[in-house]
Amino acid sequence: MTASLRRWHRDDAVALVDIYARADPDLLNNLPDDRSLAGAQAWLDWVRGAEEELSAVALAIVHGDQTPLGNVMATAIDRRHSTAWISYWLDSSARGQGLAAAGLRSLVDHLHDELGIYRLELGYRVNNPGSAAVAQSAGFIVEGRQRERLLYDGARFDTEECARLAGDPRPQRRRLPIRA
Repeated sequence: MTASLRRWHRDDAVALVDIYARADPDLLNNLPDDRSLAGAQAWLDWVRGAEEELSAVALAIVHGDQTPLGNVMATAIDRRHSTAWISYWLDSSARGQGLAAAGLRSLVDHLHDELGIYRLELGYRVNNPGSAAVAQSAGFIVEGRQRERLLYDGARFDTEECARLAGDPRPQRRRLPIRA
């Protein structure tokens, strides 16, 4: 499959609603609470505003036909300390192809090289080996565990907290091109 990264567009709202409708419980935990068309448009508007304020970068992982499959994102960009919080998700139909990992490696390069952000941080549930593998493949190093950090459906989950510094070795693996 030919895939790439691009900025989210307002007309991606319908595709987001389709992804929301197919989402498994793991993906649902990473999506906005309002999964309606209006909710998808509100999220896209939030992304655009955060990018204009330089506090976020969100890139859609897309098919060759530009249909969104997932998202790689940096939020809470702090220029003073040169840090950002990283997140990613992928539609269940596109998993197992290395797209999230390749997209994350591309986002990491962009943040370090183009935006000059020094420290990138992320966290994942310890019972989510797929997310752990994506983070590891992009060069993130586990720095610790936060006990019972997340609450989903009345259950608490430990998380592994990871970081990647601009000077850390870069994995020499596939990346997705970032399209204008």
